[in-house]
Amino acid sequence: MNTIMEGPDDFREDSVGIWLEVVPKTRLAFTDAYTEGFIPSNESFMTSFVQLADDGREHTKMTWGARHRTVDEVNRHLEMGFEVGWNTAVDQLNELAHRLWVEQKTDGVPSQFTSTEVDQVRTSLWFEMGGEEAAKFYTNLLPNSQIERVYRPNPEHEALFIDFTLKGIPYQIVNGGPHYQLSPAASILILTETQQEIDELWDSLIQNGGQAFRCGWLTDRFGLTWQIIPIQLLNLLCSADSSKNTLARTVMMQSQKINIDRLIEAAAD
Repeated sequence: MNTIMEGPDDFREDSVGIWLEVVPKTRLAFTDAYTEGFIPSNESFMTSFVQLADDGREHTKMTWGARHRTVDEVNRHLEMGFEVGWNTAVDQLNELAHRLWVEQKTDGVPSQFTSTEVDQVRTSLWFEMGGEEAAKFYTNLLPNSQIERVYRPNPEHEALFIDFTLKGIPYQIVNGGPHYQLSPAASILILTETQQEIDELWDSLIQNGGQAFRCGWLTDRFGLTWQIIPIQLLNLLCSADSSKNTLARTVMMQSQKINIDRLIEAAAD
């Protein structure tokens, strides 16, 4: 298990070692205490491992670890940037895996269709065009979201339909042409807990030609309407205190993007 690290100013560091354990899709362990053939090395720094496990939410938990002979060597490894370096590597792996997965799903070859209780019912959205671009944008916007299937009868044309999930909720986009148009009569509601969530979602969805409306509603550049609503607003509107829900409704009607602090201040008056 030999590696070479190279960097600016002719930096180069060779590391010679061996694999101690290889469990496919689960675990790797390696050390520089031995060279090939289990010949002890003159100098050794660490024995390290990477562990992969299902986190129970359709994601992979990756754990990196290293063991050293002395506390001083542990501290030296941390000072070398062990945590920052491996965290950066994991972020890059995650980005690569997601990109390759999306490319696999959108390479023009329809995926095998299976059906579960979760996706037997899904909302279908009619787009004139640009549905595949929209689905990629939406799934990158929200966590726990992904493109599931792409059906492209003609490899040189846009996909006919795209199945995807947003926070685990199934949707489908149909590139059906100009026969029907999206309208605010159907919208996607996102409940938020913080102002940061509201601001980030609002700014992303409104950019490049989106349009803002009152009461936390907006239409994105593709023509799809969204409601970005803080959970605090729903709690106040459903409050048994009629004065609070009246004040909350007033703030909502006077706002485009909802401001949570303004809601709380109004309810406290």
